[in-house]
Amino acid sequence: MSETTEPASNDSPAPASGTPSRNVVSIVVNVIVSVAVLAACLFGYTLLGERQRPQRSKPKKSAVTVVTTEALTPHKGPVQIEANGVVVPFREIRLATEVAGRIIEQSDNLRAGRMVEAGEVLIRLDPIEYELEVERLRAQAAQEASEIVAADVGIENTGQLTLLAEQQLRIATEERERVASLVKRQAASVAEVDVAKRAELSARAALVELQNRRRELVASKQLIVDKQALTATALKRAELDLARCTVKSPIRGIVVASTVEEQSFVATGTTFVTIEDTSAVEVRTNLTSDQMIWIWSSRGRVSLAGSAGVEIPHVPAMITTEFGAEIFSWPAVLERIDGAGIDPGTRTYPCLFRVDVPESVRSSTESRRLTRGLFVAVSIAADPDRVLYQLPEHAIRPGNRVWLNIDGKLSIVPVTLVSRSDSTVIVELSQPTTATKSFETADVIVSPISDPTEGMAVGTPSEQKPLGAAQMSGTSEATTLTNDRGTADEPTTSGDEKVQG
Repeated sequence: MSETTEPASNDSPAPASGTPSRNVVSIVVNVIVSVAVLAACLFGYTLLGERQRPQRSKPKKSAVTVVTTEALTPHKGPVQIEANGVVVPFREIRLATEVAGRIIEQSDNLRAGRMVEAGEVLIRLDPIEYELEVERLRAQAAQEASEIVAADVGIENTGQLTLLAEQQLRIATEERERVASLVKRQAASVAEVDVAKRAELSARAALVELQNRRRELVASKQLIVDKQALTATALKRAELDLARCTVKSPIRGIVVASTVEEQSFVATGTTFVTIEDTSAVEVRTNLTSDQMIWIWSSRGRVSLAGSAGVEIPHVPAMITTEFGAEIFSWPAVLERIDGAGIDPGTRTYPCLFRVDVPESVRSSTESRRLTRGLFVAVSIAADPDRVLYQLPEHAIRPGNRVWLNIDGKLSIVPVTLVSRSDSTVIVELSQPTTATKSFETADVIVSPISDPTEGMAVGTPSEQKPLGAAQMSGTSEATTLTNDRGTADEPTTSGDEKVQG
């Protein structure tokens, strides 16, 4: 059996052997394109090359630091030292009864918080016993006066009898002498002589007795005189006790405390009222040692009694306080240091300021009074005899230092704060240790400095010279670069940076 072969049609697919050739062509085309792109990139990189920016020269930093300064102004006049205080009584009196008795009358003002006037009767004690004692002593004094009169009469009578006794003694003596002369002439006997002698002795004895009597009467009179003086002293004491039955207020003031009532009995020495003197008040404030330095150095020192020999001046001050929305003030003066020195509890000086006029009048109808226990502000006007300066507050640097421009050099000077007011402070500058520095030509630096050092060069903007035109032009050329299109490139921060084009 034979097989018949039919011819192939033109629409039949191409033989399989033609497919690999097409794949090769595609690969070759892709490789050629890739190589061309790489070549173009390499050509472009080679053509353009790498571009290095020119060196940009920065202007040299100035050796002088530009600062802002203000004039260093010396302070003239007093400085205000601020402190707080409390009002204390200027004087407080405690009255006590000097005699015992029952209260028969009492003042209506003898109540805590009321005002009593000087000389006002506070209480009256029952005076009957003291009146009787006065009458008894007066009667005794009258009796002693009568006894003195009687003694005077006795002395006078004895004196007259003494004169008679003296005459009798003289007669007896003459009689004895006459008898003795007769016996010598043998005109009288010895017995007559003895009789004359006995008569003379009797007259002499009578005279001596009268003289002794007179001396006794004189001594008795002196005793009565002494008793009379004692009675007069007792009478004065009794009259004083009688007067002490009425107790009056010695000062004008406010009754702080009262402990008695009418018809009550009080013993001798019983304290019954405490009165606060309102003629003046004192303000007690504690000042530190730094504050006391400026008070002690104030002009016009005086030695105050009761201050342990410490010399402090009569520094004026102003006491202020607020009552609601209003501020009242009182002038005061430093009176003394309360105590012998520093308070061991607070390590401060307790100072007392005296206010002579405790009333503060704001208008004809309104006034306020400083009362005990009131918390007040004390502004002390010290006038120290030292050189002080007035600076703006922002010129004070940390550590209480200031920066000064002394002949174009920075000087860091420690300061001592004295007073502060609003935006200014008053300070004392530490004196320079070298003779080349002087505060007379110094200015205080108020602007900040990043790294201040002693002696660095400083200057103000007005002292710096303006840049020349050539220097400005050179700086402009060094900091500006033009690209191929005529557009200025932006400057960079470093001349060593490279930019890929």
